[in-house]
Amino acid sequence: MPSSRIALLIEPGSTPSSVMTTLDMINIARRYPQAADCQVDLLSSMGGAIELAAAVRVETQAMPASLARYAAVILPGFFADDVASLTLQLQTLWQPAMARLRTVRPGTPVAASCYGTFVLAESGLLDGRHATTTWWLQAVFRQRYPAIHLDADRVLVDDGNAITAGAMTAHTDLSLHMLRRLFGAALARHVGGIMLVDGARTSQRPFMALQRHFADPLIQEAADWMAQRCTTPVSTQDLAAALHVSYRTLHRRFSAAAGMPPLTYLQELRVEHAKELLEDSRLSLEQIVERIGYSDVSAFRRLFSRTAGLSPAQYRQRFKRTL
Repeated sequence: MPSSRIALLIEPGSTPSSVMTTLDMINIARRYPQAADCQVDLLSSMGGAIELAAAVRVETQAMPASLARYAAVILPGFFADDVASLTLQLQTLWQPAMARLRTVRPGTPVAASCYGTFVLAESGLLDGRHATTTWWLQAVFRQRYPAIHLDADRVLVDDGNAITAGAMTAHTDLSLHMLRRLFGAALARHVGGIMLVDGARTSQRPFMALQRHFADPLIQEAADWMAQRCTTPVSTQDLAAALHVSYRTLHRRFSAAAGMPPLTYLQELRVEHAKELLEDSRLSLEQIVERIGYSDVSAFRRLFSRTAGLSPAQYRQRFKRTL
């Protein structure tokens, strides 16, 4: 068995960018002696042509009964409109892949990004391990897989032979990391240099956006109320009074729906507003802090850094738009 044969498991709807990024990186890696024999097999449950998008089709082989021959296995992300769609795909389309994942030889690195991490989790290979996933479904992931130690702030988590990456473009970091695992850091640097990718991103937090829509009407009303008043000095007691519920009831229901208490949500709304001003204006931090209803610049700087994973100055430098 060639020691550098990689299985890339795909199904209809797999993200073209993830699939093509892996193929591009492996093609570049083959230029170097240590990876000259590297081969990648595109595998699907049925084999044949797989449509990734309206204008993108790839030819695949039918998955063998066992993946034990492969030196590594990679699952890309895939598209799902909502949690119900994701759940349906996990229960149907991706079942063959889950079964094959359980046939991987012990010690073989298995990697997944974005929604692909849910497939890996369903297979049981992440139980007891540390992992990350796409940031906007971290609460769903944590609820479905309590045996997995989730750190959704991380772009990439390598826990031995289980490697997971976050939202879509994190698959680039994952593919580069897999090359590093299989062929060494020097080759990964060469490939990363050619593709202008350094694998240096460590956190998804700067890209995270706050949830604004909730199924519970009370929680939606609470979120809307705070969004309309996040630049004024209001309290969560004011919120409870406006909604005619006890603070205890509001705290319990809001925490269950949003994954955080109302006060934290209000603070993060202010951070979101500060992000917009840092990106779109030339206002100083002092002016921004005043606009969003804070009086203590140092305290807000600490809050912003804790929430966004970057200081306000770092965030502006990275995300500011040309004005």
